Amino acid sequence: MQIRTTNIITFSKSVKPEQIVFGEVYKPDEKDTDGNFMSRETIAKMAHDFLVKQRNAQISKGHSGAKDKGCVVESFIAREGDPDFKAGSWVVGVHVPDVEVWKSIEAGEITGFSIEGQGELIEEAKTSNEQAE
Repeated sequence: MQIRTTNIITFSKSVKPEQIVFGEVYKPDEKDTDGNFMSRETIAKMAHDFLVKQRNAQISKGHSGAKDKGCVVESFIAREGDPDFKAGSWVVGVHVPDVEVWKSIEAGEITGFSIEGQGELIEEAKTSNEQAE
């Protein structure tokens, strides 16, 4: 079953001179805003597909469709022991060249990313306790 999902991500850190903000696009085994979650393996596949399909310049503001507000300039899967990000998370650094958008970030008016995508929904296996209910 194909689904469209969204996830809201709070910025974790920013680099002012370069106007780059960092955040976890998706954390493993944590429910997103639609109540769904992904494994580390699925997250890594999604992150790699994003780059292979050259979607790094498709950043809009508020899902407006105008993909002109930034560009993913860094992308990685957080490793065990990362001091800033949960291991297995897909992390991006987005360069924000738009002066007004950057001012909104600095003012705390824009506080994170919101991603959307499509995927296949796979029902979660129920535990024996849940099956008994």
